[in-house]
Amino acid sequence: MRFTEPMKKFISVLYCTLFFGICTFFSGALLLPETILPGTDNGNPPELFKENVINDDFGTEYEEWFSKNFALRDRIVDLFSSLKLNLFAEGSDQVIVGKEDFLFFDDTAADYLGTSVMTDEELLSAAEALNDLQNRVQEAGADFLFVCAPNKNTIYGTNMPARYRKSEDPSNLDRLYTLLDSMDVSYLDCRPVLLEAAETELVYHKRDTHWNGCGAELTFSQVLHRFGLSLPDLSERGPVLNETFEGDLEALLFPGKIRYDQDITYDFNGLYVFTSAYSTPMDLVITARGGGTQKLLMFRDSFANAWLPYAAASFAEIRMERVTPYRVDLLESWQPDCVVVEIAERNLPTLADALGAEKKTMNSD
Repeated sequence: MRFTEPMKKFISVLYCTLFFGICTFFSGALLLPETILPGTDNGNPPELFKENVINDDFGTEYEEWFSKNFALRDRIVDLFSSLKLNLFAEGSDQVIVGKEDFLFFDDTAADYLGTSVMTDEELLSAAEALNDLQNRVQEAGADFLFVCAPNKNTIYGTNMPARYRKSEDPSNLDRLYTLLDSMDVSYLDCRPVLLEAAETELVYHKRDTHWNGCGAELTFSQVLHRFGLSLPDLSERGPVLNETFEGDLEALLFPGKIRYDQDITYDFNGLYVFTSAYSTPMDLVITARGGGTQKLLMFRDSFANAWLPYAAASFAEIRMERVTPYRVDLLESWQPDCVVVEIAERNLPTLADALGAEKKTMNSD
């Protein structure tokens, strides 16, 4: 179709008007109240001048800041996510939409597909570092246990989209366990108990990356069993089913609205008290005093958040550290009876660094 000159001019003017109108709206609307939802601000806008000199990176910095702070961002992201979800069953670059209302973290897809294969040197470095740590723990008179929290799609692979084909090759976790067996390093494989329980009940949140209260109770009970301990009697304290859990994947997909996930909880009131300035389960250091007889030192990541009340109620004292590299000096200064290293399966490539291991290289010949 050929357009006349007046029509071409009209289309050009309309396009420019719409383009600049949209830009002006989203920029100007930042000044209006309630166009940015509480808690979504991502820092102050960049400065055009730094130390009385023009900031050469201003354009890039402003673009990055604006992409996170433009007016009505969360509502627009919600609308876009809803359209993708309803029309194409698609999530985002961070979230995979699975079957039966399951969401999966995109960072775990590489493990599932077998495209994130750690080298033999990387795995050996991590295994030897765990062996060295176990030796130091035992020399200090404590018991040691390594725990890897499986990715959600390791347990619920059948809920992944059909286009994702699970690799049949040994996973990074399988290969690491083989090395740990050869070194006699104490570890807990959580997969069997979680896979068995998943046949009849939910052990991971549908709209979150992590295991739920059921999965946390199952796995931490296994941890305690390895130390010859058990959970306190919770039979008269629950479990209670509630819908107050905010899923991290849900928040990534729909930042403008809150959708709560179901979870089970117990009433831990009176079973432990915090001895640190506790804020959230993601605090870098958490200490508490409970009703047990031993002291627990745990180096961990976010999967151990759900373990917190079970651990605090089961030990005389706990210290949960999210600081890396792990503070091995605490073996002497804090003198624990039990030491746990917990890490998520997707984070295995960072394990050697967290343990402070030296990089290993192979000879070319």
